[in-house]
Amino acid sequence: MTSIDSIIMIAVMVLTIVIGFAGYRASKSFMGFMFANKTLGPWLLSFSIMATYFSAASFLSGGGATYLYNLGFGAWLIAWHVIGAVLLWMLVADKLYEYVVKTKSASIPELIGNLYDSTLARMIASTVIATLFTFYLAGVYKGGAIVLATQLGIGYGYALLIMALPVIVYLMLGGMRSAVINNLFLGSLMLIAAALTFTYVMGSVGGPINGLLKISNMTILGKPGALWLRLDGMGPPPAMEKGLVPTLIMSVTFSIGMAQIALPNLLFQFYAAKDSRAISRGRIIGPILISLYAMLVFSLGIYAHLILDPHLSPQQISQLMKDSDWVIPNMVMLIVPEGIRGLILSAPIAASLSTIAATVLAISNTVIRDIVLLNRSLEEETLIRLSKVTVAVFALLPLPIALIDNKLIIDIVSASFGTIFACFIGPVILGLYWRKSSKEGAVASMIAGAVTGIIWYIYMYRTTWIHPTIPAATISLASFVGLSMLRRDGIVSRSR
Repeated sequence: MTSIDSIIMIAVMVLTIVIGFAGYRASKSFMGFMFANKTLGPWLLSFSIMATYFSAASFLSGGGATYLYNLGFGAWLIAWHVIGAVLLWMLVADKLYEYVVKTKSASIPELIGNLYDSTLARMIASTVIATLFTFYLAGVYKGGAIVLATQLGIGYGYALLIMALPVIVYLMLGGMRSAVINNLFLGSLMLIAAALTFTYVMGSVGGPINGLLKISNMTILGKPGALWLRLDGMGPPPAMEKGLVPTLIMSVTFSIGMAQIALPNLLFQFYAAKDSRAISRGRIIGPILISLYAMLVFSLGIYAHLILDPHLSPQQISQLMKDSDWVIPNMVMLIVPEGIRGLILSAPIAASLSTIAATVLAISNTVIRDIVLLNRSLEEETLIRLSKVTVAVFALLPLPIALIDNKLIIDIVSASFGTIFACFIGPVILGLYWRKSSKEGAVASMIAGAVTGIIWYIYMYRTTWIHPTIPAATISLASFVGLSMLRRDGIVSRSR
């Protein structure tokens, strides 16, 4: 990597700090710090949600996945992202915003507490968010830091600190306002990088259809290339041996794409919408942004067999299939000229920064609103200082976790994303629509989702090849519906 590329990557992080000053005025009150004084229009809101949702894993793991998996993985990953984005904006956003305005809820746990008139449900929701999102952030940091460390030639630990520094600075400067303006910048960079990568890859293989024809006629590690074009074709060898590749693909892509409808770090941002018109207009902008990025990135890995394989030994190809996160960066290094290359390789870093910032804010808001302020009140000035301290603490807390090379910790980090979705799909999404949902169902649902998701990932995932989100969400929803149905009168006193 040239010095020009390195300068561009560093410049992106420096720019986020400069942009952070744009939110300084808004951060002089607690409401301004956490919710930008509820001034977000459709473009800022849509870009911020898109940039928050797509972490470095989208560019690395999502983009490179079809190098190992067949093309069906990319196709279904795109499809579920489109479906999830439409459902988020069409079914969840309006109802959530309407309830938040009516009850003056200011966090997902507070919303749950108001829905079910339950302090216990609120406390469990707070614990799930603070704990699992901290583990999730360790994985987000790791994705961006590995790219940064490799491309700049620095130690992994230093790269983690460099990732955390701009987020801490611009969040402490301007809170939510700085985060969403930065997400507009970082989200735009992600889309530009995705479009450039797609253009260079397609130019190298002669277009998508021509490229697929070439793959169907080639041999990859002794296997026919046509296996990469079938849903029941190529995949992880253990899943292939058991004939479970389609099951694995469908469960993984569903879990990733649909998770967006119930992730608190996304839902939290609808609280900052300027008005209902921002939500209405965002229904068009939001799904388009998510769909466009997904379509540009998620099918590219398969074409690396045409671009990278001629330059690699069979052993190197086999290793790259085991660690497909490096497929897209390696392709970019090979076919993209310097300067533009640095811009593209800034994308996973940009994706990480945007996800970290919004998630840290969501955790901090939960800790202050649902734990510190649960039975007390604080002066405005104290609240603002406390907000800035908690932002710094929760931005740094995932770093030691990201440094730990322990299988149990790694498994919890890996399971956290889908498990968070499983915990809140019932209590939040169904709870907003179903009047008979109960606090008993909400409490059981969150506990069952958290326990099932982590245990399944550790003990069952590599045996069944069913992503833990599926059993976690199923058991969580069954607990929610079952216990709510058993309570005949449900919750009849909730504000609607």
